[in-house]
Amino acid sequence: MIDGDVLIRVEMQVLLYFAIGMILKKIRLAGPQEDQFLSELLMGLILPMNVFVAFYQPAYADELAAGGLLILAGSLVVVIVLLIARLLPKRIPPGKKRIAEYCMLISNGSLIGIPLIEALCGAAGVFYANIFMTPTRILSNVAGQSFFDVENQESGWRAGLKCSLTNPLILGMAAGFLLNQLHIPLPVPVMNVCSGLADCMSPLALILVGSTLYDAFSQVTLTHMFSLPIFLISLFRLLAAPCLTFLACVALGLDGTQRIAAVLVNATPVASTAVIFCQKYHGDIRFTSTCVFISTILSFITLWLVRF
Repeated sequence: MIDGDVLIRVEMQVLLYFAIGMILKKIRLAGPQEDQFLSELLMGLILPMNVFVAFYQPAYADELAAGGLLILAGSLVVVIVLLIARLLPKRIPPGKKRIAEYCMLISNGSLIGIPLIEALCGAAGVFYANIFMTPTRILSNVAGQSFFDVENQESGWRAGLKCSLTNPLILGMAAGFLLNQLHIPLPVPVMNVCSGLADCMSPLALILVGSTLYDAFSQVTLTHMFSLPIFLISLFRLLAAPCLTFLACVALGLDGTQRIAAVLVNATPVASTAVIFCQKYHGDIRFTSTCVFISTILSFITLWLVRF
């Protein structure tokens, strides 16, 4: 169980970073172009460097074995969630149904989960969380377009596969792991720069989420805010998904920091990438933005339930 006082402090820090992002957007020091730049900087450099540093740390045989089990646990959860998503009512329009499936499956683990886990569990938690997220990251890259561009799913899979193989996060994991296993030391200045960039990850990621939440709030109406489907999707993402993760970890014998990292990273809100994909492929942006917004707000309550 996670200490409640620690969780309160971490949640307060997250809220303050969110507030900074919202204030920057409100006073127009941040806008769509700035959000796009920061998003690309985070996903293309800062987060991959954070992953690289986590995987460059010495790893023992038991940690590597746990990593393999975490990938298996992540894969099991993905399969189960996809099967459950198929049970969504047929009366839901296909476009909105695919968005709902994506919201149920893909968490905001990279931008919210990793900073949270880093504060609660340290570098070891970041290492295990990144391993657990490998299946969903690959799926998001390979099949992300197919959830939103229902008319062009075949090319989406081909483009997604290519994107996944060149994804900076996957490359960062692979580079850190290989250099670690081959015992290749990096020069001190290079390692200091890598660590410095990795340390920027938490504040920049949370400020970006706050800025995008400000935009999402502008899309939310009271009717959508209290929509039962959106509420249920949010609860699935925040409670059912981490419960499934917990059961998968127990079944595979994972415990301690390994289990905590996996459960927490899958207890985070709907991924912000849902809005990006929706805008790109002209989906139901209001429905998607409301899912992201409501799930993020509810997460500050549900994390208290998940911590037990």
